[in-house]
Amino acid sequence: MELFIPGLCLFLVAIAISFLIIPRFTPLVIAVLSLVVLVVAVREHYKMFADEYRLSTWQESLKVYAPAIMIVVMILFIMYSILAFFTNGSVPIPSLPEITAASPDSTVNQLTQSLNKVANSIGNTSTNVVSNVVSNVVSKVNGAMNQIGENISQTNEKNNKNKNKPNISRSFLETL
Repeated sequence: MELFIPGLCLFLVAIAISFLIIPRFTPLVIAVLSLVVLVVAVREHYKMFADEYRLSTWQESLKVYAPAIMIVVMILFIMYSILAFFTNGSVPIPSLPEITAASPDSTVNQLTQSLNKVANSIGNTSTNVVSNVVSNVVSKVNGAMNQIGENISQTNEKNNKNKNKPNISRSFLETL
């Protein structure tokens, strides 16, 4: 279990680097970084498994043939390059089908109709949204004003009684 958590954290960091940092690099930087990572990985792999490579003996007899194999491969590559360079081989290109172009008038008419539909739908939608919002706000404000008016009238009826002279009401400022 002690190796699972660090490995998982390393995996999550690698994902974050892959998706957040690497896409912002240029292709040249990515190519150089990939070569560096490949060299480091091969070096670490060889350091880790050096004993296995040293103790493996089946390829010892093939070391004798390595120079001859490399020379044959290079000769074949050079011959193929010379033949490919000096032959007049042509690549068959299929003929393209005839495409009839639409007349400019029909294209402009379709484009104009599409743009008009988009503009009308945007205008209708925005008008409906604004009218709904305004009507909701007006109804809420009217309801709140009516409630405030009722509260004020009830408060004034209770607080506007003059105790000294019952037939005369107090001023508005005295009620507050």
